[in-house]
Amino acid sequence: MPIFSYAQTTVSDSVKYTSQIKYYTKTIDQQPKDANAYYKRGAAKFSLKNYKAAIVDFSEAIKIDPNQQLAVLDRGRSFLAIEDFKQAVTDFTTYIKLKPGSAVGFYNRGLTKRYMEDYKGALADYTQAGKLDLTDVDVLNELGIVKKRIEDYPGAIAEFEKAIKLKPTDFRPYNNIGLVKSIQGDYEGAIIFLNKALEYEKKNSAIYYNIGDAKRSLKDYGSAVYNYTMAINISPDFLDAYNNRGVAKYNMADYEGDIEDANKTLSIDPKYSNGYFNRGLANTMLKNYNDAVDDFTSYMTLRPNMAESYFRRANAKLYLEDFKSAIEDYTQCIKLDSKYVDAYNNRGVCKRFLEDYKSAIEDYNQAIALNPKHTNAYSNRGFAKHMLNDAAGACADLKVSADMGDKLAQENLEKFCK
Repeated sequence: MPIFSYAQTTVSDSVKYTSQIKYYTKTIDQQPKDANAYYKRGAAKFSLKNYKAAIVDFSEAIKIDPNQQLAVLDRGRSFLAIEDFKQAVTDFTTYIKLKPGSAVGFYNRGLTKRYMEDYKGALADYTQAGKLDLTDVDVLNELGIVKKRIEDYPGAIAEFEKAIKLKPTDFRPYNNIGLVKSIQGDYEGAIIFLNKALEYEKKNSAIYYNIGDAKRSLKDYGSAVYNYTMAINISPDFLDAYNNRGVAKYNMADYEGDIEDANKTLSIDPKYSNGYFNRGLANTMLKNYNDAVDDFTSYMTLRPNMAESYFRRANAKLYLEDFKSAIEDYTQCIKLDSKYVDAYNNRGVCKRFLEDYKSAIEDYNQAIALNPKHTNAYSNRGFAKHMLNDAAGACADLKVSADMGDKLAQENLEKFCK
């Protein structure tokens, strides 16, 4: 009962549908009040994914015959395809009134409501569809998806398991159980089900991608890279697969490889924001700080209100010793996220380099208030107090940090607090 079949339209299919359009156009010319001819021509246009033209024909069929059930249903599907969800719901509701005993109307209305993130409404429609057709795997799969969205994970798995019992060779419920288990943190269990999905759908890039995510979560970065690569081989423009493969490479300290994948994402889509962010991280690790600043700036252009990007750009500026500009970025980061501990600490570091020790201490104080176990903040505050000749305060902070394992604090404790 899915809106589209799995098969792509082939050349021969395209010829067939084009021929149907020509045929029913002649019919309409001869019989302009033939509702069925308009419907048939609309159905052919729908099959060619010419949804707006299909809507025109379906509307004409309905105008001629308001009880033309399939025209109402397929116009709703056409509206759904162009993401006019409000009109789709209207048509599916009309179809339900025309044919209340059919699960199809409830299923499609539920699907539309899911896309609208009306999960309560979608759940009600899918439940009704399930009552009308107890053997529909698509309904069970969609019920599971909605329950996953509302974080009813046991309920979601139960629906997917029902789908598996009805059709053990359908890859989708295995894949979806894998996704739920990943959300629950059971990555090994997720991989078992995802591999099962692959048994029935070997050329599905999304399954390989999902396995890659699970492997990455298990810190099995080599296997993650392999699975993302498999996904890319199947779908060469799979942006998220390139992105996440780059992240896995970053985790393996293959920063050049990360940059290659980021460059690929941006060559496909220059507005893919994560490509700039991840390339900025890799450039920072390679000490290409100027390039990192440019990358984070590009990211901010696309996503201007992310605290993390200001923090990362500030770090690159700190390494470039542009302390005043770094302070501005740390300050903006804090405005966006007042509990960003490291932004306070690092802003304090910049102020220390500018010899504004009192203001630096205020930032270290805030970092420690937010995280009393922030060893670096204690060490930094101790050094700032030392520079202000507060020997007692300096030694107290350095000792706290040294006791928590900070080696630099230990060295300064031995140096300043004899």
